[in-house]
Amino acid sequence: MTLKVAVTGGTGFAGRFILSELVAQGHQVSALVRNPARAQVAEGIQLVPGDLADGRALRELCQRADVVIHVAGAISGLSAEDYFRVNRDGTRAVAEAALAEGVRRLVHISSLAARQPELSPYAASKRASESVVLDLMPVEGLFILRPAAIYGPGDRATLPLFKELTRPVAVVPGRRGQRFSLIHGADFARVVARAAASDVVGLREVGDTTRGGHDWNDLAAAARKIHGVPRRLVHLPKAVPAMVAVAAEAWARHRQSPSMINRGKINELYFSGDWVVRGDGWPRADAIRLEEGMAETFAWYRAHGWLPPAKPQ
Repeated sequence: MTLKVAVTGGTGFAGRFILSELVAQGHQVSALVRNPARAQVAEGIQLVPGDLADGRALRELCQRADVVIHVAGAISGLSAEDYFRVNRDGTRAVAEAALAEGVRRLVHISSLAARQPELSPYAASKRASESVVLDLMPVEGLFILRPAAIYGPGDRATLPLFKELTRPVAVVPGRRGQRFSLIHGADFARVVARAAASDVVGLREVGDTTRGGHDWNDLAAAARKIHGVPRRLVHLPKAVPAMVAVAAEAWARHRQSPSMINRGKINELYFSGDWVVRGDGWPRADAIRLEEGMAETFAWYRAHGWLPPAKPQ
């Protein structure tokens, strides 16, 4: 069945995978973009100029749409207000536009961090975004998806970790024994596209379907199979990245440019030992497994010069 799908956040890392998947499945897709001339999206997508603060653009985006997929969000900010302005207030604006245009279904992309809102402004703002859509949207037309950490080709957020995993001794953040779920961007996009075309409602968490998630040793073992290292992991004590985060925040305020390194992110890494998806998630036989996804990501980073070429083993 062909649907008319409206998407926010389609030019971001995860959003580009989602747009490509929707087009591949034959849906008619419109995407909200700040600058259509610079938007790098799949062919055949209708571009709607605007952002989450532009009510007129949101109404235009939602016109005659069967489903709205709300992906856009802030993952960094100079203050808590920056996160809430985008993640809570922007979500409210999208939901109001969808209601005004009679859209029957909203797929809201939240985050696994939303289940522990006390950890960071980001986590709190994502929980607030869920509250907004639960208050505004009819239950029978609302699906909330909390993805685990998304990685894959083109992702700058996880690039430092992948770079570290090319060293003989890899220094990693987070607690020893900490477990977490992951999901490849293309895998996540398939889940989102299937959710958009379904009548599933409520809230689900989604990862790569690995029961019990992964730990840092699993990542190191996968990297070792791909290129022979790392031979050993060293875990940073919380005090080290915490000091770096304070300095990074000060520099970000000086430059007026948000940094991905901040105290909230350190709290997420160190004050929760469990970021494993709970529940059945979205069962599927074609999930991208960790070693496969990491191998593709390493290859992409190297092919695009984000990592140096692999050394002969």
